[in-house]
Parts: sequence; structure tokens; C-alpha cells
Amino acid sequence: MKKLLAMMLACITVLSLTACGGNSNDAGSTGDSGNASTSGEVITLKAGMSGNETSPTYIALSEFKRLVEERTDGRYVIEIYTNDQLSSGDQMKAIEMGMNNTIDIEMHAGSLWGTYAPQMQVVSTPFLFSSYEDADKLVLDPESEGYQLIEGWLAEKGVHTLGILEQGFRQLSNSKKEIVTPEDIKGMKFRVPQTAILIDAFDAMGASASPMSFSEVYTALQQGTIDGQENPLSAMVTGKFEEVQKYVTMWNYSYDIFVLNASGKVWDSLSDEDKAIFDECGKEACAAEVVASREADDGFRKTVEDAGVQITNLTAEQQAAFKEACAPVYEKYKDVIGEDVYAAFGYEFS
Repeated sequence: MKKLLAMMLACITVLSLTACGGNSNDAGSTGDSGNASTSGEVITLKAGMSGNETSPTYIALSEFKRLVEERTDGRYVIEIYTNDQLSSGDQMKAIEMGMNNTIDIEMHAGSLWGTYAPQMQVVSTPFLFSSYEDADKLVLDPESEGYQLIEGWLAEKGVHTLGILEQGFRQLSNSKKEIVTPEDIKGMKFRVPQTAILIDAFDAMGASASPMSFSEVYTALQQGTIDGQENPLSAMVTGKFEEVQKYVTMWNYSYDIFVLNASGKVWDSLSDEDKAIFDECGKEACAAEVVASREADDGFRKTVEDAGVQITNLTAEQQAAFKEACAPVYEKYKDVIGEDVYAAFGYEFS
């Protein structure tokens, strides 16, 4: 774990040197994928992710690579492609490529999966979780009903879930003013991911939601096309948004998970023994990322503060006002997601 934390801290150090969207991959050569390794041959699998090597989520994929290669005695080699290089920078296309077996392994935000598996949006429901303890119990525990529901929904889309990790709670940044009440964001324009429930949340609060890919956000903020955006602090720093934003509101409005998946073709090609290894490595790598990410939160906050950004921490009462403003979202998605699903994630409709 010390090694993983050191990797995270190193990420913080190099953030000022690494531009968001730079190209990198961990191996230059590619090979055949999706074939069972039965005769001593080395099978190369391509793994894609949306962030770059400074992203906390990179820890999960790089640790997965290390563990798989070690525990299969090198029979499998994992090549990591950051910044969605395998899909020309398009996150949604990358997810689709995982579903249609043209990417072997992909790791993307659970909120984006809501486009293909609508019930996945439950995790992104505004103000559903009040703490990391809730997330640990209801989402990250492989034995929990919530975790198993996610596995089932994604299996229906043709991928096998190897693990669930987090990017943390999504916070709000903008270039205009301090935001402490729902009234403060009315009429402002914010970038949100391509997730219907989050778009509807901003609409309910009187703001304008502008969906766009993460790679486009910095330029949009810089040019004033949008007033602000919402992301975990780690993603803000990875994208260098502190350079073009003046205010951050810590409101913990949506919990952000990432899911590490193997394509159906790759999963079906594995022997039962290798399936157990891949599953074990995936869960271990994701759990390690969660610990390292939380321990690095203070470092990301310091980076934002040192850039001169004003950070405002909302009280429980102030958060409750935003949750109340989002009440129509709960009602709208009650039938789309299902009351039983909400119950599995800790929310009961009155």
C-alpha cells in the first residue's frame, strides 16, 4: 500500500508538468487478444481509460496490470492506453467498444454507463449518499446487493465487471461567484457528464447543463463557453481546472464510481482458473485505488487552494437545501430506476 500511496503522491507532484489529454501507453507493441493462453503463448490485452497517468483511477488499472502479469507468470500482458486513445478521445465510444469486443478491458465512470444501462444512474442520484461509509457499505462491498446489481446490469450489456473503484464525491467549480444556495446557480451554465440524471438535476436547480466530454472542458472553461463544471477534486486537478476557475463549492452532491470491465470475448476466452485470477486482481486493484485516493484528497485540495481558488464547505443544512431542490429528480427516476433499486442503495420513498 505504501507503494501505491507513493504513486498517488507522485501523481500530484507531476500534475504541473503533465498536460491534460497528453498521449501515453505502457507498451508499444500489440498482439492478439481474446484467445485462451493454453500453449505458453503470451496474450496481450489492450486496456483503455479516460484519464491520464496522473489520475487516481490510473492506480487501479496499473495495479491490475501488475497483478495479472505477476499471477499468470507473464502469460497475459496488459497494455494501458490513457486518454481514451483507443476510441479517439470519445468516452462513450470506448464503452461501446467494450460492449462490442473491440476493446479488451475498459475502465470508465459509472455515470456514463447510465446511457446504456439506465438503472446505473442510481449511484449518481444527487445527494443519495451522505458519506464514504455509505458508499463502502452500499456500493463498493462485493457482497452488497448494490455491487451485485451493478454486475448484473453490465453483464446484460456484454461485459464482465472485474471491480468497482471511486473518483469520490463530485464538487462544483465556477469562475463567477461563491455558491452556497440553490439560488446562486440559477441561470449559470455548467458542464456535466453525458448522464441524464445529472443533467436533470441541474435543470431542477435552475442552472443550464452542458454535456461534453472531459477532454473538452478546460478549453470551454478558458473561453467562457461555460461558467463552471462539477467533478471530484482529483479530476479537477488532473484537468488543471484550477487555472481557469475561481471558486469551488464542496457540496458532495454525487458519488462518482468507475467500473473496471473485461469484454465478453476476453472473459469467455479465459479458463476458470484465469477467470478467478482476473477477478481477484480486479477487486484488489480497485480496493487499493480507493484507499490511495482518499489518502490523497488533502493533497488535491491543497493544489486547488495554492492556485488561489476560494473553497467553500457547505454545512449539512446548506446541502439539504440543494437536495430539496433536486426532489423532482427522485420522483422522475422512481419508475425508470425502480423503488426496489433505490432501496438497495439506501433510499426509501415515503
